[in-house]
Amino acid sequence: MKRFAPIIAICIVLLAWPVQAQEGPILSDLEIALWPEYDRPEVLVIYKGMFAPETPLPVPVEIRIPASVGQPTAVAYVGEGGQLLNQPNTVRVEDDWLVVSFELPTQGFQLEYYDTLPVSSTGLREYTYTYVADYPVSDLSVEFQVPPTAEAATLEPPSDSVAPDSDGLLYHRSNLGSVTQGEEQTWTFAYQKDDSDLTVSAFVQPETAATAPVPSAATGSDDSSTVLIFLVAFVTLVAVGGAAFWLGSRTQSMAPESSPPSKRYKRRGSGRGDRPQGQEFPPSRVRGVFFCHQCGAEQRPDAQFCHECGTAVRGE
Repeated sequence: MKRFAPIIAICIVLLAWPVQAQEGPILSDLEIALWPEYDRPEVLVIYKGMFAPETPLPVPVEIRIPASVGQPTAVAYVGEGGQLLNQPNTVRVEDDWLVVSFELPTQGFQLEYYDTLPVSSTGLREYTYTYVADYPVSDLSVEFQVPPTAEAATLEPPSDSVAPDSDGLLYHRSNLGSVTQGEEQTWTFAYQKDDSDLTVSAFVQPETAATAPVPSAATGSDDSSTVLIFLVAFVTLVAVGGAAFWLGSRTQSMAPESSPPSKRYKRRGSGRGDRPQGQEFPPSRVRGVFFCHQCGAEQRPDAQFCHECGTAVRGE
């Protein structure tokens, strides 16, 4: 019996090996959001997945989406701070599926793509979505966003809840709990809509034309006073400048063309008419100006007597 113990142990290991080889990463949480006519006249499909914390990193990931969509519009991983960062990826086609492959450096990822939204001639939108689990999921939830102008929205199978969210939009939500790898789920979402408005337009405020505010009576009075003060100051400045220019021109025109006045003989001594013995002030005419020979006072050209000392004015 002891000789058979090693053989039995090897058999047990070999039997258990295929089971262990089939085990792969597990998604602890997966949220699928479907937003028809959100920012394009199609259905925006968003996967938000989180692998179990014990999953070794990096995680090799393969997600299947319909091959008809062409390419995913966004693939990102969740950074340490919760931010979304671009995730390099490759794609390949397998039958009706487009397989998106990437190595995830963290446990969280987000994948987005747009799918065609069928619209009838009467404005009926009806979209069928099928999900096939690529990995075991511990908690799967699906939501359908109702456009603001949609009417009579229905979901088959019916959702667990229909309620508005903080953005004011109505959502149909279903919580499916755990699903196994390869399990398939299908929903059909339908609503009536008579316009082509996109949901995102409801969150964008229209730009209003800039109009000048109408001033109140008090504001108008203050503005008028300010303008009046500047106007008076400007007029005063112009007037002063004009007057200065006029006076300067007049002064130049009235100034004599003769050179500066000649040196004037001054009297010496203390008494009026006194002069040193034997000295006279010579009669002089400097450039048409006469001086008294007695006291040296300047005389008018037609003076006969000195207006200072009364002495008869001599001619030249």
